[in-house]
Amino acid sequence: MNETAKKIIKIIIDKSGHEHDEIDESSYFEDDLNIGEMELMEILTEIEEKFQVEVVQEKETLETVGDLIDLVMEQLE
Repeated sequence: MNETAKKIIKIIIDKSGHEHDEIDESSYFEDDLNIGEMELMEILTEIEEKFQVEVVQEKETLETVGDLIDLVMEQLE
């Protein structure tokens, strides 16, 4: 796992209160992590600020942590 992925997962941990071992790239925001729409918006907003990317408008396509990591990585390339 690269540094960007680790930072994204850390933001999710900080915002959701989950433990690190509960989250990986295959974790679904709603089903596995019980992250609702408002909480997801907070996570996405913080990621936008930290990485200077745009992810909020893609919110409907993000189901897993891996989806979010991939989206951020694409914009950073």
